[in-house]
Amino acid sequence: MPVDLSEMRSFGVAHLAELDALARRQRLRTEPGMSPWAARDRILSGLPQGEVARLSARFLSLLDISERLGLKMMHPGCPGWPDLLSAIAVPPFFLWLKGDADPLSRPGIAVVGAREAGGNSRRAVMGLSEDLSSRGIVVVSGLARGVDGAAHRGALQARGRTIAVAGTGLDMTYPSDHRDLAGAIVSEGGLLLSEYPPGDGPVAWHFPHRNRLIVGLSLAVIAGPHRRRSGTYVTARIALEEGRELLVFDRDASGWELEGPSLLLEEGALRVENAEEVFSILIKRR
Repeated sequence: MPVDLSEMRSFGVAHLAELDALARRQRLRTEPGMSPWAARDRILSGLPQGEVARLSARFLSLLDISERLGLKMMHPGCPGWPDLLSAIAVPPFFLWLKGDADPLSRPGIAVVGAREAGGNSRRAVMGLSEDLSSRGIVVVSGLARGVDGAAHRGALQARGRTIAVAGTGLDMTYPSDHRDLAGAIVSEGGLLLSEYPPGDGPVAWHFPHRNRLIVGLSLAVIAGPHRRRSGTYVTARIALEEGRELLVFDRDASGWELEGPSLLLEEGALRVENAEEVFSILIKRR
């Protein structure tokens, strides 16, 4: 199917306008649940012509950069755009991809947790992720140190597919010491994904904002060891708001690692010990 450059550019311009607004702590989409097409048209209709021209020129430049970097681009309505992602309150207008897009069409489960998780917890998470992956699940996480890295590595250990949702443009790897991990994800048939264009670095607001995509790509979110009121807790709350199953995995965790899981369990989340229990809960809820 030929690329509709006009459609791609309209989504791209709306996307860049929205990112610029978010960087200024402003929001352009005020009605969650609005279709991406309606939201795009509303944003474009409210932009001054000079701003449309500026963002259009920037987007065309990003097309050239993305092509040189070997990145794929997607927007709502493209073949392969995941329906599950479109169901969240504020779906993205645009995505950059590196690797095989096939994992987007497969069932995914997010595994997230603290960057500072200890060795015992990381090994337990890696085992759970390996078990999920061996059963055909795409493991979704955020490429961060700690639990995220263990989740991706567990999927790779099972020779399965994993999606890493980055908080930067895909021309860089953050953290930089996960460059080899990112390379392995791509070489093993997985996918690096970001809504941030090439050139965008690790700005603080990127990470909580991108966490809705981790939830949006997943049937369920498994929260591993984390602190209370942390980024993982925010992701867990997003999962509940979006109607996704929220599960807790705290096997071999200790000390502060149990703060977040304990809070989520008090709030009604279910604890799981292995992939079989995850599948059992998901089947019962369907």
